[in-house]
Amino acid sequence: MSSRDRILSAMAFEPTDRVPLVLRFWSLGGEVDHIPFNWRDPIQRAEHTLALGLDDTLTLQPPLGYVEEYVPEALERVTSHTEWLPPTDSERYPLLKKVYETPDGPLQTIVAITEDWPHGKDIRLFDDFNLSRLREPLVKSVDDLARLRHLLAPPAPAQIASFRQGASALRAEAARLGVAVDGGWVALGDAAMWLCGIERILYGQMDQPEFLDRLLDVIVEWELARIDLLLAEDVDVIVHMAWYETTDFWTPANYRRLLKPRLLREIERVHRAGKRFRYIMTKAWMPYIQDFLDMGIDCLTGVDPVQDRIDLAQVKRRPGDRICLMGGMNSAVMFSQWNDAQIREAAERAFRIMSPGSGFIAFPVDAVFNTQPWHKVEVLLDTWRDLHG
Repeated sequence: MSSRDRILSAMAFEPTDRVPLVLRFWSLGGEVDHIPFNWRDPIQRAEHTLALGLDDTLTLQPPLGYVEEYVPEALERVTSHTEWLPPTDSERYPLLKKVYETPDGPLQTIVAITEDWPHGKDIRLFDDFNLSRLREPLVKSVDDLARLRHLLAPPAPAQIASFRQGASALRAEAARLGVAVDGGWVALGDAAMWLCGIERILYGQMDQPEFLDRLLDVIVEWELARIDLLLAEDVDVIVHMAWYETTDFWTPANYRRLLKPRLLREIERVHRAGKRFRYIMTKAWMPYIQDFLDMGIDCLTGVDPVQDRIDLAQVKRRPGDRICLMGGMNSAVMFSQWNDAQIREAAERAFRIMSPGSGFIAFPVDAVFNTQPWHKVEVLLDTWRDLHG
């Protein structure tokens, strides 16, 4: 089987020639990099992982359409600028403000610039680095939503033309390599968190659910347009990020009222095109099991017995009887702190419990970090080959 056939068959609970094993890679910065190939280039990464006998995918990203990505004709709609704020006695770090000028008025956000801030004199619209440093969120009230629509505007024609050209080249590489094409990212709760900040979303569920309704309507329409761009380029799978959709941030009742109906619109759009929907959530998702089944999620990525303290056998019984599970083991702790025997034991347990009946893609959650010893990753690979080679 090609890697593409293997991944899509696992998601469909169809027989595969072996259990797929996928690695993702991430940099923790610094000069140390123990990964023995150029993993930052997606084509070279896939060539190396496939040569190891692993599976991989290539990712097609649609144009975001917001101001940082605008081509010149779109800059007439929105402009932005940043400025440093005067120091205060109560603030430990320098403060940076970014203002977007839209036809309906300004939007502004303020973050504290810590020593490890990676973006210089800029604040990205969607970025985890903003959340823990946020002093003023970008979207604060219903009045801001009309302004937000200008940032979440459709891509300009030149952006779409460039996207389609890149998509054609990526599909050709995917066909050469025999790998699936992931489309994404798309997000809903994550985008809401980045725009409003965690506190605004948590309090809003109790105090202003109508504001969240209107905010999520703006976001989901933008996301559906992004999904349409990806489906038009014949991707195999749509990937939805949901790290901030867990029960750590949304009560099950609010997930079902605010997120689930909008997620269902995305999933139905994907399924009508005959494609798969992969949902990334790495912890605190067990109360949503029936919701995942109701919505028809094809693949749940992030099944992690370490960070989520879940029982793999229980998960395999449900929802693993109907949803392909991607995970089964941890990466951050396993490759950094465990010895070879512990890694082998964890891998053997994951394969023993999760492999029967297909519907399983082995994946150390969330990524192999460039600072981790590569020989520990090789212990996992050797274990997998011993069992499924």
